[in-house]
Amino acid sequence: MTKDNKINYYREDDMIRTGKKLNIPFSPPDISGLEIQEVTEALRSGWITTGPRTKQLEKMISDYIGTPRCVCLNSQTACAEMALHVLGIGPGDEVITTAYTYTASASVICHMGAKLVIIDTQKDSFEMDYDKLEEAINERTKAIIPVDIGGVPCDYDRIFKAVENKRNLFKPSSPVQEALGRVAIMADTAHSFGANWHGRMTGNIADFSSFSLVGGMNVTDNLCRKIA
Repeated sequence: MTKDNKINYYREDDMIRTGKKLNIPFSPPDISGLEIQEVTEALRSGWITTGPRTKQLEKMISDYIGTPRCVCLNSQTACAEMALHVLGIGPGDEVITTAYTYTASASVICHMGAKLVIIDTQKDSFEMDYDKLEEAINERTKAIIPVDIGGVPCDYDRIFKAVENKRNLFKPSSPVQEALGRVAIMADTAHSFGANWHGRMTGNIADFSSFSLVGGMNVTDNLCRKIA
């Protein structure tokens, strides 16, 4: 322990003993003149919703992750719900997701009227138990929403294997489901922009993927640096 570290340690220990509060800033934003300039130019352009800058962002992201295209909506939640609409999922269907996630991963399933099936995490892991995931797949299962956590992608090989092992149970109820021919994998990649799984970028692994621009997410923090 260095001298400076010892000083900080004793200061923190003294704060604990005396009951004084230790103020640790949570995720302070890194905003420079460049970000301010970009926001100002966007406001001056007259486009306050979808416009040329949005289309530029869509192209930059699709080029970066290696997909033919991407679409910007108002939130990751909206993207996930749109994918469920595209798949034609509704009452009588089941959609599986993990217990360790933000509420949006589950609420979109409920919004569609489908049954929410939650899989617990593995021991000492943030990832869902993939064996229990496979066990939960039945003839009513139409989609799985795996959730990448803290920049770490899920084990997509294991997820695809679970789906393939249960392919014989799949009963499509829409033209898109029939064309896919198996349970759809809809990745919640809000935490993992810029990560890759065996050489493939997140956003280009699952059938559908949805990133997030909310403060603190990888896209917000790293997008300009990664794709500039």
